[in-house]
Amino acid sequence: MIMKRSLALLSLARPAIRRLARDRAAASGVEFALLLPILIVLLFGTVDLGHALTVSRKIDEIASSTGDMIAQQSTWTSTDVAKLLSGASFILQPYDTTGLKITLTVNDVDNSGKATVNWSAAFNTSSLASGTASAIDIPKKIQETGVQVVLTRVEYTLTTPVSAFFSNFTGQNGYSFDHHFFNRPRVSDTIKYN
Repeated sequence: MIMKRSLALLSLARPAIRRLARDRAAASGVEFALLLPILIVLLFGTVDLGHALTVSRKIDEIASSTGDMIAQQSTWTSTDVAKLLSGASFILQPYDTTGLKITLTVNDVDNSGKATVNWSAAFNTSSLASGTASAIDIPKKIQETGVQVVLTRVEYTLTTPVSAFFSNFTGQNGYSFDHHFFNRPRVSDTIKYN
């Protein structure tokens, strides 16, 4: 008797199960609900990466513009260089400039290719002492005996909401930038600093 009832219920349920299996009305809604979180992560990731690329371009512009301006004169005062570095920091806006570090060094290169700091100036960090070795190796292609080399180094860390969220997983807090740029003096072989 129990077996007959089970078979009767199964025979009544078969048409309903077949209708349910053929019904695709809500399939798009389920697929959308499954893909929505992935699409949101991709959107925020793209915006976040866009900010990082923008900051990277701005950092390059600070390094190249600052070095180029220093290379265009044969004499600089500490006041003028400080104003130049402060003004160059505005290139980074609308991003926060408190973590921006700019180090400007004018290096002497000897016959063996060893570069030492002649003078240095900095923004939001300390300048390098005269006579110390260059922080970054100067490529052989731009070295010339008796001609100084201007080295501009810009460091910055960009922290965005997405990078802050993923720092728990990656261990890195934001995007770190450390860009540098070389110039040779244009007017004379040396650049004096008063």
